[in-house]
Amino acid sequence: KDSTMRPTPNAQRPTPNLDSCPKSDDIIHVAMCVYDPSGTYSQHTGVAMTSIFENTHSKVTVHILHDDTLTEDNRQKFLRTAEKYSQSIEFYDVTEYRDRISQDVKDFLMNSYTVGTLYKLAIYEFLPLDKVIYLDGDILVNLDIRELWEIDTEDNYLAGVIDDITSLAKNRPLSFWYIACRMNGNLPETHINAGVLVMNLKKIRNRGDFFSEAMRYAVDNLYTYRSGDQKVFNALFFGKIKIISNKFNRQLWNADDDLAESIIHLNLRKSWKFAPKMYADRLYWKMYFRSAWGENITSDEFVDIFADINVADTNFLHHSYRQCIKRLLHGVWRRVNLSELRSIVALIARYIKHKIKKRFTRS
Repeated sequence: KDSTMRPTPNAQRPTPNLDSCPKSDDIIHVAMCVYDPSGTYSQHTGVAMTSIFENTHSKVTVHILHDDTLTEDNRQKFLRTAEKYSQSIEFYDVTEYRDRISQDVKDFLMNSYTVGTLYKLAIYEFLPLDKVIYLDGDILVNLDIRELWEIDTEDNYLAGVIDDITSLAKNRPLSFWYIACRMNGNLPETHINAGVLVMNLKKIRNRGDFFSEAMRYAVDNLYTYRSGDQKVFNALFFGKIKIISNKFNRQLWNADDDLAESIIHLNLRKSWKFAPKMYADRLYWKMYFRSAWGENITSDEFVDIFADINVADTNFLHHSYRQCIKRLLHGVWRRVNLSELRSIVALIARYIKHKIKKRFTRS
């Protein structure tokens, strides 16, 4: 169903109706965000939701934050999937929040992300709960999610898993990522990945108008702004984030990863783009056919889906082989040409340019 609570972009922050959601400890609350101009992203979010229902024995309410790009067809598929498992789903229209995001930030995000990655910054406004689990759409839950739900955030804003890529810089204080993290106001060794979070909504809500604070930070720090909401959370909540086991956010590196009893993050390999070779790929397609998106697939459609995937996958592999030598040569060139040093210099130059521009703008 649609939530009746729709915050407005006015300066007065809405007061959540604390009686509108069930408070039973038996109910697990999960928030997900949908920005779907192409009409395909809802499928992946629906598959992630199905994986929760398949592996969790408790009652779950999934809260979908979406804008006007969510089609009625996809909305009905979300509802049918939840109904199939006797679970609950709520919808919240956040289009007004999308319109509050600075155009500079939107333009910057277009390089690697979408504006939908920022919707999670407003979850505290919509859900009248003390806490919620947040999941990205490219997630597969391969455990009972109550295990994550029962983690106590204590006096922290969030609980999350160390980001694999950024953490590689923790012992390299002169590396690009270390310097970028320091400029961003945090450290690589405590920098979490924002794809899986336990959010202390009560504490975030008590902070005040966090969404506006986050937007100001994003505008003021575009020079190191590389991963949407992730940088915002790590910077503004620095020192108040609980680090949890990486089993709750396994970022795929190779086919040999043990993914049993874990939450799988498809951020490095999108399973819907590949034939089901790896364990995660097979799991994705199993969940797809158990969701409303795959419920009425005919045998002909089944063949067409995997024929298209195999063609794309083969082209990708051929492209990879052709690129192999180029990558090796590029790696040698990078080391000879001190690419990381140049990246650091460029980062510092952007920082100085940003500060000068900001000073002249204010004057």
